[in-house]
Amino acid sequence: MENKNEEEQIEPQNAKTIFTWSATEYVQHERSKKWYTFAAVALAISIILTLLVGNWSMAIAIIVFAGVYEYLQRHHPPEIVKITITDFGIHLGNIFIPYANIQAFWILYGNGIKTLNLRVHKRLHGDLIIQMDNQSPGAIREYLVGQIPEWEGKHEQLTDVILRLLKF
Repeated sequence: MENKNEEEQIEPQNAKTIFTWSATEYVQHERSKKWYTFAAVALAISIILTLLVGNWSMAIAIIVFAGVYEYLQRHHPPEIVKITITDFGIHLGNIFIPYANIQAFWILYGNGIKTLNLRVHKRLHGDLIIQMDNQSPGAIREYLVGQIPEWEGKHEQLTDVILRLLKF
């Protein structure tokens, strides 16, 4: 039998639900007119600087990336995903990840964030970040510590802090 990746795993029928909630895929920040003004000025400066050094293709790329980003933000809001923690693993929408495929977890709480983070074996796009919304971080941590290793002392990555502060 060939190995299945975590998206193809099927949870046993007798799985017991421990926690369940719905949350957005990611936080979509509210942006003020001041934010849009600052973004427009930063975009204009970036384009002018690339044109001054003669890098026309980079100027075009900046314009295209900014346009695509804004289009996606306006027309494709984050989806609501059902998260279920069972005694066999974690469901993220239609994806089931057995505890055996999770290397470690950590919970980030405070400074405007409340997330359950998972380091998954063989995951191509890095760590999974799950919004916890109104869930109790202490209760979830207490349960998961008995199932998978906790990555103690893990902090929010610098790039995530910068993106959050810039409301991206």
